[in-house]
Amino acid sequence: MSHGYKNILLPLLPEVEARGSPSPATKFAIDMAQRFSGFVSVDFLLPLAAWVPYSLLTDMPRQLLTAETKRLEEGAEASLRLAADAISDAGISVEKQLISLDFLALLGRAALRAQLQDVIVMDAGASALREEREVVEAFLFRTGRPLIRVPAAPAPGMPRNVLVAWDGSVPAARAVREALPILRTAERVEIVTVRGEKDVSDIAPGERLATYLDHHGVVTQQTILTAPHRDVAETLRDHAGEAGSDMIVMGAYAHSRLQQAVLGGVTTALLDRCPVPLLLAH
Repeated sequence: MSHGYKNILLPLLPEVEARGSPSPATKFAIDMAQRFSGFVSVDFLLPLAAWVPYSLLTDMPRQLLTAETKRLEEGAEASLRLAADAISDAGISVEKQLISLDFLALLGRAALRAQLQDVIVMDAGASALREEREVVEAFLFRTGRPLIRVPAAPAPGMPRNVLVAWDGSVPAARAVREALPILRTAERVEIVTVRGEKDVSDIAPGERLATYLDHHGVVTQQTILTAPHRDVAETLRDHAGEAGSDMIVMGAYAHSRLQQAVLGGVTTALLDRCPVPLLLAH
């Protein structure tokens, strides 16, 4: 059970354009570290540039690859400095590291680094890396740590109005436990069960979750929704907007494809588009 987020990992990925100010995830990590007296580790994950065949007639491909690698590394170092300086200026202890490996090795190193963190905080939808989803899956399924995806324009400060998406599953229960530090500091916590995608008649009811959270000093209210056209993700997004929620907490669901965990439909839909920070745990 979490009592606070003392170790916060902020992974950064390549983006199309260089930022002139700290990213939303950086600002969120700063807010968390200030609230829980935490330490922030900033990792820039940079896959090695694609291999370019060497020509016997010219060394231009090699020169191009070298120049591109240098450009990417300089951009990564600039992003690291921007984030680390903002965190340090906020009075928070910070370390930064550039990790540049081939993609599969990069996933392994990133997951290993994340295993001894309390929480992972990432920007949502800003990366130019086409394999971004694989990075997210590695963090969710290979670390045992919760992941918070921060959209482009979240509400400032720590979440005050939190929506807990509840279906009684193990991932949902895990997400609630991992979110306890945030739930304890929130002003309003709503337990939402959505009917429509699957049978929820046999799940641990919201009343039991409410009792569990009450024992942790978290007062809740409960809502049961029906998903039109069985679209649970859209129902949660719409309700979050109507209720003024500034965070969604839910379990990350996976399917096995050739013995490899891949994200389920509702999880994928919310990762693709969620108007508020999304805390996931598996």
